[in-house]
Amino acid sequence: MTTINKIKNGLLTFERVVERKRYWRALRDTLTLLFPFVLIGAYVSLMNQVCFQKNGFFNHIYGLSHWVPAFKQLGVYTTMLSLSLNGLIAVIAAFAAANFVARSAQRDNLLAGLSAAVSFVMLNFNYAFFDGRPGNAARFLETNLGSQGIFLALLVGLVTGWLFNHLVRRPHVHQAVETQRHLLRRARNNWLPLVSGLLLFSWLGYGISFVSKRGLNGLFYQVFALPFGNPGAVLTAMLGTTLLSNVFWLIGIIGPVDYSGNSAVSTVQNLQYALQHGSAWGAPNPITLHTVFDSFANVGGPGMTLALVIAILWRSRNRNYRAVAKASWLPAIFNFNQPLLVGLPIAYSPLLAIPFLLAPVASMLISWTALKLQLMPPVVYPVGRTTPGFLIGWLGTGGDWRALLVSLVNLAVATAIYLPFVLLANQTEEGARDHEA
Repeated sequence: MTTINKIKNGLLTFERVVERKRYWRALRDTLTLLFPFVLIGAYVSLMNQVCFQKNGFFNHIYGLSHWVPAFKQLGVYTTMLSLSLNGLIAVIAAFAAANFVARSAQRDNLLAGLSAAVSFVMLNFNYAFFDGRPGNAARFLETNLGSQGIFLALLVGLVTGWLFNHLVRRPHVHQAVETQRHLLRRARNNWLPLVSGLLLFSWLGYGISFVSKRGLNGLFYQVFALPFGNPGAVLTAMLGTTLLSNVFWLIGIIGPVDYSGNSAVSTVQNLQYALQHGSAWGAPNPITLHTVFDSFANVGGPGMTLALVIAILWRSRNRNYRAVAKASWLPAIFNFNQPLLVGLPIAYSPLLAIPFLLAPVASMLISWTALKLQLMPPVVYPVGRTTPGFLIGWLGTGGDWRALLVSLVNLAVATAIYLPFVLLANQTEEGARDHEA
């Protein structure tokens, strides 16, 4: 057996072992259940940010704000839809995680899910509300209830499910038609984990409020952001920074640091130089995180996930992968990759984690080499965040064809990196079919 075959078999074995772990499977099932909500939210955010915002990509090209009727009202409406759909994703995640964990042990999964959802909301109560100041009117830390709170929500769900599994002695028996007597018996049988969870997370939230006004999730993000100081122009520092950031995305910590460096000091200096000299060549800061990573190694969002979509639609026979990729390709073009993170899912996947980390590294190395050898000018002009990832380098250099070529090479290399793992996923699909048969 060759070394490559040994590696393939090892990855497949590890993936199948992990899939059989109760709590890991609950995480994966929770993310898959979130997929339709995240997908709809991504399309609404896509419409809002690409079409109905003044700095939107299509608005810049077609001038939609000048001729589309009720442009401003459509922007307000799609913003409201986006906030509504994406604002409670973490609450659903807490419910689903506890539900799956409790159901795997034949406990009352519905009560476990409801308990986790309420516990998570209580954990994110805004105790600054009692200060009485106008800026503290919100009763809950609303930003923690959306996609940024998924990591903490999953923890709350797993802990709540664990409480139901270990504090309830009898398995739950489902009834086709619920009676009032049976519902009351369910409440009596599950009062201990229910009360324990609510007290645990409410006390934790209250205690954290003395340390962090943004709650436990805000404290997490402060800690997670600590390693992301300015890496400067050192390649190893930039690679380490982006690798760590993508690891965070893999475990549900969405965007602890914003890498869109249009407002960074180095970027402003580059822009001033280009405006004065009429060219991006010779800009004072050719190597920065913005010119190497943000502009060339973030195509389709973190992990170069547009390349994953291409690899799946090209060679995958995995029905689940193809269904998710077909539904998610349009948001991925505009760098919204949350549907892929939860639908495939990429998050908590040992198989897809490897190319998710390696593809941006390869793209950064190619871009860094091109800049070092002066094969292309650096990105100096500001580009909207919703610009398709493979066009950012081209537009940011003022339309230099060499930057576009580097972007396309990066996308091709990233697709080649994802392809072997997509083909491995074909084998996991076939193994699952054989097991079902």
